[in-house]
Amino acid sequence: MIQKLTKTKIFIFLTIPFLTFLLIMEWGVRAFWEFEPNRVLCYHPVMGRSYCPNTKGYLTENKVKMHIKVNAGGLLGKAYPVNRVPGKYRIALLGDSFTSGEAVDPESKFSGVWEKNLSNKIPTGVEVINFGVGGTGTWQQLQMFHIKARKYKPDLTVVAFCWCNDIGNNIDKFKSGSMSPLLNEYEVKWYKRLQVKRKNFNKWLWNNSALYQFTRTRYNHLEHYFKRMFLPDYMKKPASYNEKKQNRPLYTKIKIANNKETKDTTSIFDDLFFFDSEGWDITRKLILKLKQEVQENRGELAVIHFGGLYQYRNFPTLPLKQFDTFLESEGISHFNNFDLFVKLEEELLNKNFIPNDGHFNEIGHRHFADFSTGFLLNLINKNKF
Repeated sequence: MIQKLTKTKIFIFLTIPFLTFLLIMEWGVRAFWEFEPNRVLCYHPVMGRSYCPNTKGYLTENKVKMHIKVNAGGLLGKAYPVNRVPGKYRIALLGDSFTSGEAVDPESKFSGVWEKNLSNKIPTGVEVINFGVGGTGTWQQLQMFHIKARKYKPDLTVVAFCWCNDIGNNIDKFKSGSMSPLLNEYEVKWYKRLQVKRKNFNKWLWNNSALYQFTRTRYNHLEHYFKRMFLPDYMKKPASYNEKKQNRPLYTKIKIANNKETKDTTSIFDDLFFFDSEGWDITRKLILKLKQEVQENRGELAVIHFGGLYQYRNFPTLPLKQFDTFLESEGISHFNNFDLFVKLEEELLNKNFIPNDGHFNEIGHRHFADFSTGFLLNLINKNKF
């Protein structure tokens, strides 16, 4: 008994000074170092990247600092109740960073403009719930619908499909061996949950401890220092925005024969954009699986496709036509928003995007929404009345 009591006293004697030291260090770092709790991203055991519910902070991409506020449902913008308001039409919007619009106020995103435009036309009102998450493709968007969006019982589910990277994201997830929504893989093993808890705990420490943030930052700097010393290729910088703009591919893998566009196999065009690629095979299956789940949830699926800033010049029309033909054949309502921006002169086109970033700014979101509102209004009138 005495020996056990002695061990307890020793533990307390060592723990209290250690905790006191940590508290003093925490106070010191907060007093003399700029502490910014900015982690709004969490890890989901199935989807991977997601937003942390009830958090606010910022994300930085291409030197653009974006202040983010996440609601209780883990979505950006205002919160919507899961239970529907009787008579009000509900739209679920799935997409990537162009859809989530992290750098734009919720009311100014195309989802917010849609809601305003459509509510002015529909007496009972319209809700547009934005389930977009940056860095995702159709793979994770199918998972998002299965796990979260379908609970809101939307009348219409809209996929905002971006030609910039959605196909690439889909094939990357497929090849990485991630949990596949095509196989209904949603059961999470215990070790996966443990891994996610560890990652989210690290996020919590970053958000709540200046000492942890300071230590982790210095560790990262030290790691980069040694990599620069011993790994020569580490110093190779990725192409800047202007370099990408000047050197973007001219898509010369298209040639005209008998007034028809065909693929020229001798040139350098990225095969991902053509329907005979593995990426498109996965993407088609994901869209059809999503259509099935949406219909089982008593809703309708629609697809609006568009491009990123780099793709509105010299982009071939063949993949666009192939995509529209596929959606038409499967009875999926679709709208090509690519046409809005491709017709703009260079100076006017750039005014729709964030400088040095490539995502829509408020002007781009408003133009995107205004151009496609009529398409959604027709679908609502067809289904509602």
